[in-house]
Amino acid sequence: MFISYIYIILSTSYLHCKSIHFVYYIFILLLLFLSLSARSQCVGNQTSTITPVGPYQPGDVVTVTYTLSNFIQININWVHAFELNLGSGWASNMIVAPGNPGNPGGSMGYWLWDNQHTYPSGLNFGPGWRFVNTVVPNWGTMSTGPFNMTFILTVGQTCNTEDLSVAVTVYGDCQTGGWWNGGCCNDPAYNIYQGNVLITPIVTSNINHY
Repeated sequence: MFISYIYIILSTSYLHCKSIHFVYYIFILLLLFLSLSARSQCVGNQTSTITPVGPYQPGDVVTVTYTLSNFIQININWVHAFELNLGSGWASNMIVAPGNPGNPGGSMGYWLWDNQHTYPSGLNFGPGWRFVNTVVPNWGTMSTGPFNMTFILTVGQTCNTEDLSVAVTVYGDCQTGGWWNGGCCNDPAYNIYQGNVLITPIVTSNINHY
């Protein structure tokens, strides 16, 4: 009888421990799911064109188009900025950005081309377009897109094979510090072009001394 009683106690304790472990595992899985959800991508389909096609030499002028089909407002994050990530081979003082990304069905405000801007989160932004919300400062726009951009780049004068990479990073207003609702988006930069400045060797004829 005593042995049976001990067995029942041990069995109950074992089941209790198993239950605790089961609840613990479920809790960990739930935290992992919430973490992944919070860091989910907000950026929809992205497309681009670049003309003419590379490689490029100093002085070449290139037209780039970029389209973001839609911005997914996870945790009510709103799109806030489009930053150009440009290699050192592009002339930074010769970027031309006609037009703006558009704001279909969006908040009151406007897109501003800016070479540099520091957001409340400490994010050092630029160059690119950032949305200026005229109702609630530091918020983005509630527009989900599509967003279309065109920018013109010029290869700088150089004798070195400098980097000519072109990419676009999309930021939500959680990343810029204007909004917080449980987690920011964490979308990688969208690569448009990878390459280096093409340097053509200078060929000179032999010099004859008479």
